[in-house]
Order: sequence, then structure tokens, then C-alpha cells
Amino acid sequence: MKLGYIFDCSVQDSFYVKDGISYDFYKNEPYVHNHSVSSNLHVTGWNFPFLWEGGCFLNLEQWVKNDLDLPAYDFDIILYSNERLGLDDDKYQYYCVDRLRNKYPNALIVGYLKEVELSIHNREVRSMNRIKFFKECDDVVAFSVATMQDLKEYKDLELSIDRKFNYISHPVNIDLYYDTFYSNEKEESIFAYLPNPVHRRGNTYKFAEYIGKKYNIPVKFKPLQQNQKFDYLSLKQFIELWSPSSFHFNLDSSFMHPGQQGMQVANIGSINIGGLNESHQVLFPETATCDEKILEEKFVEYLKDLDKRFEVIEYAWNKLNEVYGYNVVKKQLLELMENQNA
Repeated sequence: MKLGYIFDCSVQDSFYVKDGISYDFYKNEPYVHNHSVSSNLHVTGWNFPFLWEGGCFLNLEQWVKNDLDLPAYDFDIILYSNERLGLDDDKYQYYCVDRLRNKYPNALIVGYLKEVELSIHNREVRSMNRIKFFKECDDVVAFSVATMQDLKEYKDLELSIDRKFNYISHPVNIDLYYDTFYSNEKEESIFAYLPNPVHRRGNTYKFAEYIGKKYNIPVKFKPLQQNQKFDYLSLKQFIELWSPSSFHFNLDSSFMHPGQQGMQVANIGSINIGGLNESHQVLFPETATCDEKILEEKFVEYLKDLDKRFEVIEYAWNKLNEVYGYNVVKKQLLELMENQNA
């Protein structure tokens, strides 16, 4: 099984996977980027090329700008996200489905809905060409395992392209992530997590400070200074900062995001407190809310009852494996291909 994971453009360079290691296409050296811990441990959707041996990620902009022929692969399936410059009228021909179909005639080309909505900098023409793009694909997939499947934005886009979405999970490299970061010696502390987008941060810091002061629990933050780049830590440094804490506060009220951080919290045996991301509701249902009264009650219960705390951690771990594991996602993609061939 050969899988191609393709974006019209990205801050990440194109890479291929060999023996579980990512390599840069140009230097043929082990490749690490800002969504990877190491050349063999990536997070979020960057795990797709690792599902089967010989997968790769292609940043099409690199190949278009340098006027290079796309690399020779006999792909079985391509997950293609075309959501920015590839949707502009003057560039569409270089990023269209037909270009991939001509190069990879044996591949099932699946439109990959990476973002629920196009970001605000996208022009109206991109919204129109997005519909055109999805209609040209053999199939369309979106991220969801539960609540996001009911999003109005998904339903509206389905009507626009006259096609039902298939839903797949985010693949998590559970075993390697666990082996790299898990410790059974947790600090009795709170880590207050902030996502990059300001509008998704909610009342996390103030609530964490309130709980920490009231119950005499240390609260840890990622230090941020004015005009400082938000992602100034490497991913490895950031995970090492938050993973020792028993409790992870994240009152992100967005129900339109899969919740990558929630998956990682479950993977290292901490407890997520707050938020409405889909993974919060799947993995930590008792605390998947921004109601601070409920969150304080549950926090106190977990703080006082170690058996209850272990029950929550075990539930999240089992759900993580059941819903986001590599084998789960591989099965979803294989079933997608079988349905196309039926």
C-alpha cells in the first residue's frame, strides 16, 4: 500500500518515509519540522505518510516553483489538501486534480478537508474553486470521529459538491509517543495550555490561576513575552514542559477542531480539564465543557480520589487506542478504497 499525503503549499518541505524515518527529498537527510519531535516521531496529520512503508508528503509549491517533475510513485491512494494558493484562478492548473491523475493514474485521489472553513485571508474565488476541486476528486474525507460530523459547515459543503463526506481519524503514533514522553511519576501540578489562535484561548489562564491558588496546586505556563514568536520552543521542548503535570487545563471553546492536544494529553497519562474540541469529548467526556463550576467540581474529585483519577486516565488511554491508533486509520482508508472498487 502506497500513500501520498499532498498539500498545495505548506511551511513543511516535501519528505519521504523509509524504514520509519522521514527524509528530505532534496538532501536525502533525516527530516525534522515544527510538527515533529524527531525524524521518526511526527504529530497530527503528518503521521499519514508513516501508516505504510514508502509513504511520502509532497508540498506541491516546491515542485511547481522549481519547475520539477513530480516524483515517481505508484500510489494506491492520495490524500490531497488544496486550500490556499492552489485555488487561485491563475494557479489552479498547476494544482488541479488532473495534474495528479496524469502523473499517478492508478491512485484513488481523495480530497482532504484539512480546515473546516477557509481562513479569512482566502478570497471568494478560492471558495468557488474549492467546490470545483472537491468535485474533481474521486472521494472526499474530513476529520471526525464523533461530534464534528454534525457541523453545519460540513453539511453545507456536502450540499455544494453534491457528495457525502467520509470521516477518518487523526492518526496518532501512540506507542512511540508513549515511550518517548510517558512517566508514571507525575507532578501534582496544573499546566495551563494556550492554542496559538487568540480567539480559542478562552479563560484558561485565569481559571487555572484561580484553581491553583484555591487548592494550593502549582500552575505552569509556557512563558510568553511581548512580540515573541508563539512557537519559539521546539515541539520536543514544549511536550517536555507540559507532560510532567497531572492536570492539563485547556478551555478551548471551539467544537470545530479535532483537538490534537487532547490526544497527546491522553497519550502521556495526564488529565485534560475543559474545552469543547472533539477529542476532549471523546477522551475526557466528564470535563469536556467550559462551565467552570462543573470543572472545579470534577477537579476536586480527581484531586482527592486517586482511584477516580486512574479511572479517567485509563478510559482516555483505551479510547485513544480505539479511535486514533494507526491500525484504526489504516482500516478506515482501506474500507474507503474497497467501497470505491465495489
